[in-house]
Amino acid sequence: MLVLYYFYPACSLVAHIALEESGLAFEARPVNLKDPAQVADYKKINPRGTIPAMTIDGQTLTENIAILSYIADQAPEAGIIPTDPMERAQCMSLLSWSASTAHINFRRSFRPERFSADPAAFDGIVASGHALYWANLQWLDECLQKQDWMMGKTYTASADGYALRLYDWGRIGKYPVDELKALTAFKDRIIARPAVRRVLEREGSPLVARA
Repeated sequence: MLVLYYFYPACSLVAHIALEESGLAFEARPVNLKDPAQVADYKKINPRGTIPAMTIDGQTLTENIAILSYIADQAPEAGIIPTDPMERAQCMSLLSWSASTAHINFRRSFRPERFSADPAAFDGIVASGHALYWANLQWLDECLQKQDWMMGKTYTASADGYALRLYDWGRIGKYPVDELKALTAFKDRIIARPAVRRVLEREGSPLVARA
């Protein structure tokens, strides 16, 4: 039995989309990270308290890339991650960049206290994070000017799911994402997929209302 623990608008959206696209049976359980009681209960599952986590017959797996790799191995025909060795490595490179570069830059732009204990440093952290994240969104847009999906002609739930999460954080952070025409067109393509739409509706994402 697979159980995914998620929170909107966290990066758990990526694993949630991958599971929905995989065809595997799973249960999606929301965790309100703003509710101390829910967080305390959730830490019994994942002591670090981070989202996402997935339990597999009672064993806990954390971190998006690990969860996506497990899902892909269980449903190789679903195209969560390519099976060709080079394409798989390129997809993992995209996922690593999304998780360790773009994701962290967005976090810097709105949670500076995680990067310094000195409040006097917060404005500089936010400003640099904002500039770097905007550059990351522009890079995504440049990639998608040449192709429909992050891996080229073929939709890949992991890499494309993460790109959607990054787009939505841009919207939430009030970046001028409407200026990024290719990225916005990509957003329209991916949320038209039935599995993606089901996940967005389940999570209560405003993206489905904006389609």
